[in-house]
Amino acid sequence: MARPAFLFDLDGTLADTLADLAASTNHVRALHGLPAAPLAAVRTFVGDGARTLLRRALHEILPEAAAAAAELLDRAFAEYIAHHERQCTGHATLYPGVRDHLRHLHGLGHPLAVVTNKPERFARPLLVHLGLAPLLGAIVGGDTLPQKKPDPAPVQFALHCLSAEARTATMVGDGVQDLRAGKAAGVRTIACLFGYGDPAALRAEGADAFWTTFGSG
Repeated sequence: MARPAFLFDLDGTLADTLADLAASTNHVRALHGLPAAPLAAVRTFVGDGARTLLRRALHEILPEAAAAAAELLDRAFAEYIAHHERQCTGHATLYPGVRDHLRHLHGLGHPLAVVTNKPERFARPLLVHLGLAPLLGAIVGGDTLPQKKPDPAPVQFALHCLSAEARTATMVGDGVQDLRAGKAAGVRTIACLFGYGDPAALRAEGADAFWTTFGSG
């Protein structure tokens, strides 16, 4: 009988990547004449993909006209990508217990995947850098499919890649988008209260379990 699968978010769940996200975000802000945003502010920008992060980060100068806003975000996104390709592994560290927990699950035969809204072009090298890539049967990024979390499609795609069943799988993440995607896909959900998401919002959203540290309630 196949072991249940575990799917994990990346930023704020497996790894603390905030310093690198902030460095690239503030690089773009500087190019557009804006002061650096504090870490606490960048933390609130994270979770829905790089373009949404930039929309939040540049809200002071974003034009009201949709076409002009899209043009600015396209330019900012290209600037962000050019910087983050060098920056994405700069300061990132795994949260305590992550490596041992995933190795334990992998050793027991559980299929493992990362399902993140971070662009795949950054998620893959980061997971290699962190030493987790060999444990993973799938890496689904925010640009792997047309849809991002909270749409269930990335979760469903990861399950397909793992040949795993939703009814026995678990989605672990620090954002409401992780919980919503997991619930919509019919998998068990675990909310990480130590990450970048608002703990009160996570508790209000509801999950099957809550972790205050990785792997533990």
